[in-house]
Amino acid sequence: MHKLDVLIVGAGPAGIGMALELNKVADLKYGIVERDRIGESFRRWPAQTRLISPSFYSSPFGLADLNAVDAASSPAIVSSAEHLSGQQYADYLTFVADVNELPIVIGCKVLEVEPVQEGGFNIATERGDLYAQFLIWACGEYQFPDLNPFPGGELCQHYAHIEDWQILDNGPYVVIGGYESGLDSAINLVKLGHQVRLLVRSQTWDLPGVYDPSQALSPYTRERLREVESNDRLEIIFNVNVVKVTLKEDEYFRIHAADGQHWDVMEPPILGTGFLKGGGARQIKDLWEWDKHGHIVLSEFDESANTAGLFLVGPQVRHEERIYCFIYKFRQRFARVANEIAKRMQLEIEWQEGSQDGIWGPFGNSECCEGCEC
Repeated sequence: MHKLDVLIVGAGPAGIGMALELNKVADLKYGIVERDRIGESFRRWPAQTRLISPSFYSSPFGLADLNAVDAASSPAIVSSAEHLSGQQYADYLTFVADVNELPIVIGCKVLEVEPVQEGGFNIATERGDLYAQFLIWACGEYQFPDLNPFPGGELCQHYAHIEDWQILDNGPYVVIGGYESGLDSAINLVKLGHQVRLLVRSQTWDLPGVYDPSQALSPYTRERLREVESNDRLEIIFNVNVVKVTLKEDEYFRIHAADGQHWDVMEPPILGTGFLKGGGARQIKDLWEWDKHGHIVLSEFDESANTAGLFLVGPQVRHEERIYCFIYKFRQRFARVANEIAKRMQLEIEWQEGSQDGIWGPFGNSECCEGCEC
């Protein structure tokens, strides 16, 4: 059995970024396992999908690229793009991993995790067994879509299963969902010449006093929406609470709303209704404590509330009203996890210039950030 101080599960931005922080811990033996390829979730994005947060090379002026996981690098430089495609971002992550010679084993799915009574974890994988004193879960959420948000969800096409909007049959289409994936679906379909009916509960691009893109539509998507909202191929219907989808006479689909309205469409409805709460962390759901809203309860160091030595990094991290679902948010938590592990192992950690909470710009400084929403 291979023995490690730390095992990271997942080689997306959370796993790669966390590994770069662990590199600063002297004499630490760690590894990363990834069941597919580096940046796999991004590689599975629809071909037309782009990062909604912009990339810009600003590091020389003290502010890292919003989508960087290594403060010295910039996805904008690697890809020559401001809003990267999923493939471009996966290539950036691969570049960072290669340059830093990170110890990643791809094609290595974790099969079982068993906490050891004396401390640490036994981990069974497709490539053999491991023991790690600490386990960092970095599995993201894109590969864990909510396929059944209501009865009949299995009759629909989920956004996460669309490879390329160009290869879909001629519409018209009905899209369900008013946040990023729902709007991205509708916008791409309209631009490709399809007739689209968008069913939304609320106008997420016009929520008074709400500006956090974790809770409201991002400026990038709002801008794209303005380009098509007057197009006669797009119809947006508000205040719709979809409760089920049925297949009628084996020929067409009927979308049912709570108020009795219904809409019929020949093509399977598109689900832009999001992903399972907890995402990839649900693979080891019994090792976490879950609150009444379905979110994972974490310590101030992002450690599981009921499994010592198990840490969470990535978009599922939440602390009260703070939602860390963007790269520029959750990367600020890496140093905190690395520092705690180094402290428990009594190892030295070499911090770069700046605070112990990282070098991600002025709001990465804990003295500056205390009490704010970042």
